[in-house]
Amino acid sequence: MSLLSKIRILFSEDRQFRQFMLLSLFTLFNLCLIGVRLYYMDFNLAAIQSSKDLFVLRGTTTFLFLIWNLFLAWIPYWLSLAIGPLYERNRSLLLTGGLLFVWLLFLPNAPYILTDLVHLRLRTPIPFWYDLMLLISFAWTGLLLGIISLYEVHRFIAKTWSKLAGWMIITICIILSGIGVYIGRFLRWNSWDIITQPFDLIRDLFQIIIEPQSFHASGSIVIFAAFFLLSYLTFFSFSQDKE
Repeated sequence: MSLLSKIRILFSEDRQFRQFMLLSLFTLFNLCLIGVRLYYMDFNLAAIQSSKDLFVLRGTTTFLFLIWNLFLAWIPYWLSLAIGPLYERNRSLLLTGGLLFVWLLFLPNAPYILTDLVHLRLRTPIPFWYDLMLLISFAWTGLLLGIISLYEVHRFIAKTWSKLAGWMIITICIILSGIGVYIGRFLRWNSWDIITQPFDLIRDLFQIIIEPQSFHASGSIVIFAAFFLLSYLTFFSFSQDKE
């Protein structure tokens, strides 16, 4: 059997392989968009005098930070694929729970890229429509990574414990992701700050709880979580119909 035939069989029968290839193509497309943009900006490594020049060169945003954000969005996807095999291999609830915790910490990085649309504005010589499509493409890829990551964890929990447990845990994770997007965009916290600066992070989270009347906080959290939930329910519905 030829390599092309094997790939064709994998693509038609292996759901995870098919999704991985499509997500990889989207990522490659995003990188190409960044590359073309840098070309028209006359981006030259010799012109880079500091780390700041990597993000703002000659007064124009390079959007290279989107690559880092997309890399962070890939982490929960990879972790979600590892949870099931890890549990099947050793049946350790401690290791599985630890991996799920790390997955949850990085999960908000996937829908977070949607908020990078705040950077959209006219930046000559790049056309406005080009930056619009670039940001939408990165945001869409990040959202897909988050949704598929949720789906893999949902399937694992439902298979290992129960369907009810699956829906309860996934719903809680989506709500926590809404909080994560808020504290990442507006409070500028990172996923790893729960380890490096736990007390300061907990203080800010507590501040959100005691001031729920703040529309900027509670409103954005509800909207982020609701959008993420509706997006996941749509994907879940289509996936179940296909199965």
